[in-house]
Amino acid sequence: MRQLPFLLPVLAFLAMAGGPATNFKVSGSPTAPVQIEVYTDYECPKCRELDLETLPPLVRDYVQTGKVRLLRRDFIIPYHKYSPLATKYANAAGEIGKFDVVATQIFQTQPQWAQNGNVDGEVAKVLSPADMQKVRDLVKASGPDLSPSVKADMAMGEKDHLEETPTIVIIAKGKREVISGGAPYMILKSYLDQKLK
Repeated sequence: MRQLPFLLPVLAFLAMAGGPATNFKVSGSPTAPVQIEVYTDYECPKCRELDLETLPPLVRDYVQTGKVRLLRRDFIIPYHKYSPLATKYANAAGEIGKFDVVATQIFQTQPQWAQNGNVDGEVAKVLSPADMQKVRDLVKASGPDLSPSVKADMAMGEKDHLEETPTIVIIAKGKREVISGGAPYMILKSYLDQKLK
C-alpha cells in the first residue's frame, strides 16, 4: 500500500487515535531525500543475511536519522515451500504492531522452520500468548490466497524486473535504481553517502 507523503502525518495521528493504521512495512521520514525498497523472501538465505546484517546498521545510520525512508516488500520465490506461510505470519504480526519483531524472528530462525514448516512455533517464542492468538486468527482468516499488499509487492517486483532476492531499489531524485542480490552494508553506505551529497 503506497501512501501520498502529505497524508502520512494525518494517518499517523489517526493510528494513534485508533483510526486507520499506516503501512507497517514503512519506516523513516516521509520527507527523506532517499527511499530504499527492499524485496525479500523469508526462505531465501541471502535475504536472511541482508535482514540480519545489513538492515540494522542501515536503519540506525540512515532511517532513524531521517536520511532514508525504508519500505520492505515481499517477493515470494515459487519454489520456497514455506515462504508464503512465513509471509502471512509476518504480515499478520504487522497488523497488530509486531512486524519488526516477528520478521526478525522469522529470518533468525529460518534454518529451523525452513526444514519443517513450523513458522508458528518460532513466532510464538517472541509474542505474548494473547498476541500470538491474534496472529493465528489473522493467518487463518487470510485463507490460502496471498494478501492484497503481498500481491501488490509482487506486481511491483515484476515492474522492477526482479531476477533474484534480495533486491534493493534506491529511489533518489525521481530515479529508481535496482540492485539485484542486495549489497553488504559498507558498499550500500558508500553508495548512499554519494546519493546524499
